Amino acid sequence: MSAPNEEMVPASKLIGRRRYLGYFIFIINIPTLALSAYEVALKLSDQAAWYSPDFFSDLILLALSFGLAFVLPRWLPVFASTYWLTGTGVKISRFLKGVVTVPYSSIARADVYVQDKRSGKVSKEALQYAKESADKLRKSGFKFNDYTNDETNIVLLISGMGIFLLSPLYSKAFIQKLRKRAGTFPATMVELSHSGKRTREI
Repeated sequence: MSAPNEEMVPASKLIGRRRYLGYFIFIINIPTLALSAYEVALKLSDQAAWYSPDFFSDLILLALSFGLAFVLPRWLPVFASTYWLTGTGVKISRFLKGVVTVPYSSIARADVYVQDKRSGKVSKEALQYAKESADKLRKSGFKFNDYTNDETNIVLLISGMGIFLLSPLYSKAFIQKLRKRAGTFPATMVELSHSGKRTREI
C-alpha cells in the first residue's frame, strides 16, 4: 500500500519480446541452477571429490547459471518497471533491480522521445538522431539507468545521479505532475515519425 503522499504513475506495458526474454532466462537457467547446486552439494559431502575436474565444472556451471538467472536481468529491462511520485522524488522499481528514488532537487531537465508509427515506420534519420543524442550524453559522462518498458515512449530524466529512462503511459501528463512537485525545469519532446523528427518545448 502506498503512502498518502505517493502517486503511482501509469506505465506503458512491457513489450512482448522483453517479457518473453525474461521468461526464457528463468525457464532455461533455473533448472540448470538447481541441478548444478544439487551436484555441488553432493560433492561437498565427499571431500575426495573436491579436487575432481567434475567438481570445478559444476562450480563454474553453477556460477554461470546464477549469473544468467539473477544478475543479467538486473542490467537488462526484461521485467516491468513501476514508477511513483513521492514526497521527496521519483521512486522507480523493477524486479531484481530494486528500488531507487531520484530526488526532485536533482532533476535538471527532461527529454521525451515518442515514436509515432501511425503513418508508417519511423524513418532511419529520426532513429539516428535519437541514437546520436544519447551518445552525446554518454560522452558527456552521464550514466544511463534503463527502467523502460517500451522503446516507443521514453522519458529521460537528467539528474545529478545520472540519466533515468522511464516509460510513463502519458509522458506529457507525467512531466506536468512532476513539475508540480519538483518545480520548473526545462523539458523537450521529440516526436519521431516516418517523415523525420519534430522537437518542441513542453
